[in-house]
Amino acid sequence: MMLVPAAAAFLLALVQGAPAAQAPVTRPVTGPVAAPAIPTAGTVTIGAITGEALTEPARVVFRDAVERALAARGFTLLGDPGHGRYIADVTVDRQARGAVSAGRARGGPPAVSLNGGVSIGLPAGGNRLNDLVVTELTITLSERRVARVVWSGSAVTARVSGTPQGGAALVGQTLADAAMAQFPARTAGPISVP
Repeated sequence: MMLVPAAAAFLLALVQGAPAAQAPVTRPVTGPVAAPAIPTAGTVTIGAITGEALTEPARVVFRDAVERALAARGFTLLGDPGHGRYIADVTVDRQARGAVSAGRARGGPPAVSLNGGVSIGLPAGGNRLNDLVVTELTITLSERRVARVVWSGSAVTARVSGTPQGGAALVGQTLADAAMAQFPARTAGPISVP
């Protein structure tokens, strides 16, 4: 009969009357640990849209952008929050990080007519200072029936407020598309968008 070393030490200690050493605790191996399931597109409802500096009109703009980005990735949007396979919660963090000089929008200076026949362009005051706003958008998908997060993606950009590129609609759509472009992969942090 062949004994394993821990059992042999235990029997020897028992026979010799010495206190037995604690045999190591082992757990049965039941196979590889299962990785979390990779989420697939399905039905989804938009849950909370949060953010400290988010006005109600901006909340609607970001909600619409996220809905379009989800639909582009194959999700079916449902209006009733009690019926979707997933709930998409959205967090928008916007912070001013200083001021930058921004030129006037494209299209040239305004034209002024003198005496009804001659038009000249007048400068509109040159450059002005605007806030540089850093916006981060995070989309978190949870399974509705078990309230378990299955995926999260985020994107961040810095844009100048008061410019066409810094408008909420363009920023929201750009960030929502970038965040959902990662799906179903999981990343360690937000991706940066110029």
